Amino acid sequence: MTKSSLPSSFSSSFLLVLLVLSLVWIRSSFTKWASGAFAATLGETLTKFASKNPYPWFKDFLENVAIPNSQLFGLLTIWGETFAAWGSALALLYLLWKKEPQKWAVVLLLGSLVVGAFLNLIFWLASGWTSPSADSLNLLMFLIQKNLLPLFYFLLFLLRGDNSL
Repeated sequence: MTKSSLPSSFSSSFLLVLLVLSLVWIRSSFTKWASGAFAATLGETLTKFASKNPYPWFKDFLENVAIPNSQLFGLLTIWGETFAAWGSALALLYLLWKKEPQKWAVVLLLGSLVVGAFLNLIFWLASGWTSPSADSLNLLMFLIQKNLLPLFYFLLFLLRGDNSL
């Protein structure tokens, strides 16, 4: 593989799947920004999530850390979703358009995948028990993002041009 082209095994279908996930993140972050009340009302939502949460250690985290600091967690969530959305969308559009990976695009994509996977995991732990859709969609998004991380890390390794990880 040359540094100027994507490897043949690196299908643009992976990028398109991630672009769809980026659109989900864009929609989610936009609704939170547009409502203007997400951070202020997050404490009530977290209280509902904690009420019957099946994971005692996570219920304890919600009740003792997240709920008392719900405004801060709300702001971190909004900014995290915004970064996961636009960071991955910009990097993916660049990679789809140029077909020549650049380190900055791969690093941006790796960062947004990590943030997105983390947010999905946390939301799944908090609300996965509430409905089949909350359970399946967030777990699916988490698994896709988590499982593609090594692929993009490998691509970054190839772009470095040396043999050190």
